[in-house]
Amino acid sequence: MDLKLVEHAKGYIDALANGVNPLTGEPVPETDVVNQVRISRCLFYVSDVLGEVLQNGGTKKHKSTEPPFDPGMLDLSALSYFEDPVGIKVFTDAINALRPEGMKKLNPAVLTNWLAEQGYLRVETANDKKRKRLAPLGAQIGISEIERSGEHGHYFHLLYAESAQHFLIDRLPEIVGTAEM
Repeated sequence: MDLKLVEHAKGYIDALANGVNPLTGEPVPETDVVNQVRISRCLFYVSDVLGEVLQNGGTKKHKSTEPPFDPGMLDLSALSYFEDPVGIKVFTDAINALRPEGMKKLNPAVLTNWLAEQGYLRVETANDKKRKRLAPLGAQIGISEIERSGEHGHYFHLLYAESAQHFLIDRLPEIVGTAEM
């Protein structure tokens, strides 16, 4: 396998995934197909696969040998909660920092999917895109949302206050157990 060619292809895929023409370096028009969320996500996935191929000297690992995320293996008393509300990625990064070497990371979607299943978040579909939004029950535990503007227009960003962080940690074994099923 020609790793230089793979690296070159990854550069093109990265540029397209970020809405940039890889030949000119200029942003592609908002209406271009590469700016559609599903296409962009697919391109980011392909970029990750190519990155893994490069890291492994030309092969892609087929199966992860890492043990699954296990909250029972964490010292959750060492978790520093955030006083100011934070996004779910920041919160899961703090949890993942406590895991032993080699254990799979906790995916933020595991938490938000559980919150949606339990009625703390609601799933809204617009333009064939599913988005999680705040439900009244979520506000009661300390989840809030703010409107932001990004590359693809306006969106709502969910924030988790310290009370919501404690709520999730107190239920972490249940949440992870539900996700495994």
